[in-house]
Amino acid sequence: MKYMILILLTGTMIFSSCDRRTTKRDALKASVAKFKSNIKSPHVAEYFPKSYAEVQTDTILSNGYRVSIKNFTNMNKLVELPKSVTINETTQFRQIDSEITVYKNDKLIFKNVFSNVFSEHFNKENISLQDYLNNGISIDEMASLSQNKVVLITANTIPKNNQGTYYKLSIDEQGNSNIKKIEDVRT
Repeated sequence: MKYMILILLTGTMIFSSCDRRTTKRDALKASVAKFKSNIKSPHVAEYFPKSYAEVQTDTILSNGYRVSIKNFTNMNKLVELPKSVTINETTQFRQIDSEITVYKNDKLIFKNVFSNVFSEHFNKENISLQDYLNNGISIDEMASLSQNKVVLITANTIPKNNQGTYYKLSIDEQGNSNIKKIEDVRT
């Protein structure tokens, strides 16, 4: 009987001490979860370049070609690159468009504005064209003189994975253009 009273007394103490209160650890977890659900992280966007930029290059070649290249920032086209996983912070890259004007013996033979036209022709990886950035177009003077046509070089990059693709645009005397992807690039 002694043992029965002792067991009953111990059982009563155990059940009376369990009053189902939350522990400090559980209370802290609940408080942190409530705080995280109530807080709204601000959206921080950094733009590159911050304002409109334009670079115009006029080149006169000895074989009768005159090339005007205007690389400018398209303020309406952006490629977003997340900067941080925990904070809603992104870098917005502005698309660079290029306006190409080519004259042969002072006669206009070619005029066009390029954005992602190179990536559109050679998109085999099914990457969204909004992810590409045109890095501007420049003239390859040596190739233009030796081939007697205008040869332009451009690079399109994907900032998310730092992947770049180079293209060559050739324009002949009649203004016909040809785009080729450059497989091996020497820098």
